[in-house]
Amino acid sequence: MDRAILDLRQVNRARARMEIIEQQFQLLQKELTKITQRVNLFEKVKIPEAREIIRIIRIKLGDEMTAAVGRAKIAKSKLSESETFGGMDEKHNHQEPQTV
Repeated sequence: MDRAILDLRQVNRARARMEIIEQQFQLLQKELTKITQRVNLFEKVKIPEAREIIRIIRIKLGDEMTAAVGRAKIAKSKLSESETFGGMDEKHNHQEPQTV
């Protein structure tokens, strides 16, 4: 009889441990599902969106750099023209000193 009671206690303890392990397994399964969903979100949505945004920014920066180079060339040519015409104007506007 004592042996049967001891065996019954061991079976109950084993069942309790089994229930705890089952609950832990279910919690881990739930967490794994969440993590898998997050990974898929990043792989399928967020990372491609970020790559597209980076591509657009690179294009915009390239356009701005090209425009800046163009503006610099225009400014340089205008400066060069004003120096050339400015030198001619000085020759034409130069007056002889007046003697009194």
